[in-house]
Amino acid sequence: MKKLIFSIFDHSGNASKPFRENGWTVIQIDIKNGTDLLTFDFVKALRDNSDISDVLPEVGIIAMIPCTAYALCGNRHKKEPSRIEIFKESQILTTKIKEVVDFFDRLGVLKFWMVENPMSDIHTHNKWLGKPRQRFDPCDFAGYDPIPDNSRYNKKTWLWGNFNLMQNKRLEPFEKENPGWKNLGGKSERTKELRSITPLGFAYAFYEANK
Repeated sequence: MKKLIFSIFDHSGNASKPFRENGWTVIQIDIKNGTDLLTFDFVKALRDNSDISDVLPEVGIIAMIPCTAYALCGNRHKKEPSRIEIFKESQILTTKIKEVVDFFDRLGVLKFWMVENPMSDIHTHNKWLGKPRQRFDPCDFAGYDPIPDNSRYNKKTWLWGNFNLMQNKRLEPFEKENPGWKNLGGKSERTKELRSITPLGFAYAFYEANK
C-alpha cells in the first residue's frame, strides 16, 4: 500500500523530510510554495496517488499552523485590530484542517494527524483539537537530529491530534532562553519564517514514532 502525507504549512520541508527520505509520497501545502490550502483538491490528490487497482493510500496529515494568532507569548497584542484580522484568517485555515482530517477519517485511510503550535491557546478556540497530546522543547529530541547541536535549544511546543507519542533523546540546551528570540528579533515575514522552521530532531522523532 502506498503511503501519502499531506504536510501543511511546511514551507521549509523539514517537517516532512524524514517521510520523504523513507519512501512516503509527500505533498507540501503552503501558499509560500504556491499551494493554497483553501483551494487545494484533496480528492484529486488522493485519486492521483492511488494504485492501479484503486487501493487508496495510507494517509498522514501534519499541520504546522501559523502561530501569530494563538501563541501565548503574544497575548498582550491579541486585541489589536491587525491581530483580530489575523485571528479570523487563522480560524478559517484551522477549520479547513478539521475538514481535511474528517474527510480522510471517514474514508478509513487516516493513519495519523498532528497539529503543531508553540505554547498556544489554539485549542480553546477550536474545541475539536482537544487538549495538547504532547509538549516538548526541541532539545528533547536533539539526539534524533543528523546534526544534534542544531536542535539543542528550548522552544515550548505543543502538539494536538491522534498520533503515537515520541520518545525523548534529550541533549541539554546550550542556553536557557529560546535563541530564536535573541538572534532573530524583528517582525519581518522572513524573520518569522526562520523562527518557525521545524527542528529536524523533532521531525525525525515524529517519523520514528509514526512511520
